[in-house]
Amino acid sequence: MFSSTGFKTSSFSKKALSIALASALSFTSAVAIASFADNQQHRGVATSDVTIEQVKANYVTMAYAAYDDSYLTAKTLQKSIEAFLASPSEATLNSAKEAYKLARAPYQQSEIMRWDTDITINADLAKKGGLGSVDDWEGQVNAWPLDEQAIDYVQGNKNAGIINQKNGEQITAEYLVKQNGVGGEANVTTGYHAIEFLLWGQDLNGTKAGAGERSFNDFQTDKSGLCSASNCDRRRDYLNVSTELLVDDLQAMKLEWNEPAATTAGTLAHNFLNSDDAIRYMLFALKSMATDELAAARMNEGLEGVDPEQEHDCFSDLSHIAIYHNFQGIRNAFYGGYQSIDGKIVQGASLADLINQKDKKLFNEFDSAFQAIEKNMSKVLNAGEQTNNPIRFDQIIGQADSAPEKKAALDAVYQLVSLSSSFDKVEALLSIEALTLSGTGD
Repeated sequence: MFSSTGFKTSSFSKKALSIALASALSFTSAVAIASFADNQQHRGVATSDVTIEQVKANYVTMAYAAYDDSYLTAKTLQKSIEAFLASPSEATLNSAKEAYKLARAPYQQSEIMRWDTDITINADLAKKGGLGSVDDWEGQVNAWPLDEQAIDYVQGNKNAGIINQKNGEQITAEYLVKQNGVGGEANVTTGYHAIEFLLWGQDLNGTKAGAGERSFNDFQTDKSGLCSASNCDRRRDYLNVSTELLVDDLQAMKLEWNEPAATTAGTLAHNFLNSDDAIRYMLFALKSMATDELAAARMNEGLEGVDPEQEHDCFSDLSHIAIYHNFQGIRNAFYGGYQSIDGKIVQGASLADLINQKDKKLFNEFDSAFQAIEKNMSKVLNAGEQTNNPIRFDQIIGQADSAPEKKAALDAVYQLVSLSSSFDKVEALLSIEALTLSGTGD
């Protein structure tokens, strides 16, 4: 782990982490994972000036922590899926679903790292044996939207997808990677959402309560006589292989940010630390995730279009988990900290510090905005997590605009988009080239 001068960075205890993972999975909610910026003292600023190099070093530390958690929770997901495939039942399927839910919280916080094209495009990192960029890598890990019939049967077509191909190729990681995006970008065959669809199946409830209801018998062996859909063996292979691929991908990414990577040419960490545009990239990522990706693509397209197909985790109805932790990733990047799944804190020099030491009023503007947005995002999260009659994001989409949950979601969208003016001020404050967005996210 790196630590910036004058700042403390916590180490991770793998034993404690294993205990934390087991404890977390005993809950029915990923909300058990606390958010770094919920603690008021974590939102404070340094009492002495920080340097850009300190901010960059801390950002690498945070990136490693988030990707390490993503990898570890994916490993827990893999173990749960192995147990499910060894003995398919309602109980083992539900355990796999809970593991998926837990895995979404840290990964969604890591997505703030995605917008790195400008600082990697000319670096040729892939030619040096590593990953070319977070943005390129992400398409294999978390691509969305996903057309279900590229993978498996759907309502009205029981023979759809790779799983049901007659004399289809053996399902291997190489084959799934080769098929990812073939015939259209929605033909996603790898990553979290492929696993999500396999565990839940289609959600045919529209804006009414209820997620997908895949039978555990879809994963019996063909010879068992219990298979509830054709080609159970291929479906088992697909779930097993796609989960293994996800774990391998996350392991590769976390190794791009560990301590040796910082001094190893060709890694993402080394490239970031040696980039003159690193701070601009961090700000661009904040602006892109807040105003374009989260506000527009992941929230408003569904809310304004009254279209539950636009929610990010539409098979599992866990979009409230995904979007809430996307926002935590924004706050983490701004305040310079991350709270791991075992409760440890990584914290150091931050963008908030850089802004505050030049313009305290602008820092306060961001700080107030983030706390206001958090209140609305928490309402959406808590609605989806309440024990009695939870209101998930697809149900919120179908509500009247005056309903408390939908009003909170729409207010959060407005507040996120309104951050654009604050980012414009930061550009001028730090003499940074304009942060221009193109597109509406994905």
